[in-house]
Amino acid sequence: MSAAVETAEVVIVGAGPAGSTLAALLAARGHDVVLVDRAAFPRDKTCGDGLTPRAIPVLARLGLLPRLQANGYRAIHGARLIAADGDTWHMRFADYDLRLPDFGLVVPRLELDELLRQHAVEQGARFLATADITRPLHGPAVIGVCGRRPDGPLTVQARLTVLATGAAIGLLRSFGILRTMPIGINAVRGYFAGVADLADTFDFYFEHDLAPGYAWIFPVSADRANVGLGMLRGARSGPPPDLRARLADFMQRQPRLRHATPLGPLKSYPIRIDFPACPVVGDGFLVVGEAAGLVNPVTGEGIDLALESAEIAADAIHVALALGDTTAHGLRSYARTLHRRYAGFFRGVRVLLRLATGPTALGILIRRAQRRPWLARTIAGINLGVASPWLAFSPRTWWELLRG
Repeated sequence: MSAAVETAEVVIVGAGPAGSTLAALLAARGHDVVLVDRAAFPRDKTCGDGLTPRAIPVLARLGLLPRLQANGYRAIHGARLIAADGDTWHMRFADYDLRLPDFGLVVPRLELDELLRQHAVEQGARFLATADITRPLHGPAVIGVCGRRPDGPLTVQARLTVLATGAAIGLLRSFGILRTMPIGINAVRGYFAGVADLADTFDFYFEHDLAPGYAWIFPVSADRANVGLGMLRGARSGPPPDLRARLADFMQRQPRLRHATPLGPLKSYPIRIDFPACPVVGDGFLVVGEAAGLVNPVTGEGIDLALESAEIAADAIHVALALGDTTAHGLRSYARTLHRRYAGFFRGVRVLLRLATGPTALGILIRRAQRRPWLARTIAGINLGVASPWLAFSPRTWWELLRG
């Protein structure tokens, strides 16, 4: 059977938030874009479904925020951090001058990803579903990708290839970018009805049995929630923990969840938090979103960084195509911008995760933050990715923690 051949200026592999946003931005600038995904849409994606205030400005720039708000998705105005002893800090986004909107959203990925994909098509991108891309197409550099669709082999020839494949590393391995799954987060989540005490908050629980990690309850509607937990992968010796059993135990301990009924099966998933461990550009290709390890290691949230990296990539690709240079050298502005914006944050957070995220330390932070406005703002900023994690080690922080 002969291979179907498509041609484009840019082929983007993966129609999640990063891939679809980038496809929309490039198509809106007049570029010929093919967006491919191995799934047929709409499709579910295992995720916590939280959109932090950091994601809101990008959605507004895309013109999609009014549509999301009109659809009645749950607006979130803060977070509750619950320590192992039950002590709770209610962090309202509006209370801190973080130069962000004072709200986030909870949007199931089944709906968010389809909205973003449709937007890309409306802007002029072509979408190919059920396309399982397995390897690069090589010339002097990467000149596209090869794979299969249900009706036979597929080749997409392009001046530039973008990998937006999330946590999966199969295609990254074939491009020579990443050879093994790095240390990250393993997570499990489910949807539940009958959840009590749902407010306009992201709720995070830090318990001894969940360390190093946390559980969450994110409200989807008046009594329906996305409930899950995540634990750092490789942080403990011995066999990996049974996340489903841990989640079941957590739900039994929580009065809010004891009468909750599942709306479907639990689903597990890995989260990449390893930026900047692997290259993000090469001759003829570029990597965006979680495929580059861009997920906040503190919260496990990656949609906001996926959207931001797509905007950065769109600017770099537009210039590279105009100059006729899609080599790694021609794309270096993208790598430099990502490194300048995110590398210091990720390195600092990894140090912070090793030293100060046990249940006891977090309990102290939560109690102090309720009485120390400067400390509260610092913690809120680190959680949302807009304050340097190195502030956690400053003399001012230690003074706020230790003074009576």
